[in-house]
Amino acid sequence: MNSNMQAVLFDMDGLMIDTESVSGHAWLRAAAEIGVPIPEHVILGMVGLSVNKSLDHVAAHFQDRNLAEKLSQRCRHHYHELMSTGELKLKAGIIEVLDWVQSQAIPHAVATSTQRLMCDIKLQRTGLGPYFQHTVAGDEVANTKPAPDVYLAAAALLDVAPAACVVLEDSLIGMQAALAAGMRVILVPDMVKPSAHETTNALAVCEDLHQALKLLQTL
Repeated sequence: MNSNMQAVLFDMDGLMIDTESVSGHAWLRAAAEIGVPIPEHVILGMVGLSVNKSLDHVAAHFQDRNLAEKLSQRCRHHYHELMSTGELKLKAGIIEVLDWVQSQAIPHAVATSTQRLMCDIKLQRTGLGPYFQHTVAGDEVANTKPAPDVYLAAAALLDVAPAACVVLEDSLIGMQAALAAGMRVILVPDMVKPSAHETTNALAVCEDLHQALKLLQTL
């Protein structure tokens, strides 16, 4: 292992687990229940955001905080139900990446905007839990992504300098958080495909995790 990369930090939703599409379904169910249309661009605008930041985003769209809070509450209900009982799919290539990171004895951790309860449910139900001794959840730091807090906390847990960490992310908001932490970022876009000018500061933009693994093996 090149001393250049001393740790790999993983986002969770949309990077390791195919949860962003589930979140979209939960918002659509909530909107149908309450009887308001929620446009696709509003749902896509929440990719990578914490619960509170998503609430702000929806409130700004509807110009109605009370409506946004009702929607958010119902959305969380449906999301929790889908996460607890529905099928959770892993993103293609994640097991290969984690197996390689473990085989190289590279320190690694999860840094997610998701709250601790849901983080643990997702890692447990997908079987990813045993890969990680260290995880930082969105409700365990002062500020969620795009602030750098979760990534700085994860680096501190691993006792690795931020500059020696490489981050795998699927969203621009997550990328901004990692860059703000002084880390290098490999972006593997999920539902939202960013434009080239938005990703100029990324180490690379990969089509999938198989491509990201090839790059990690060269660092």
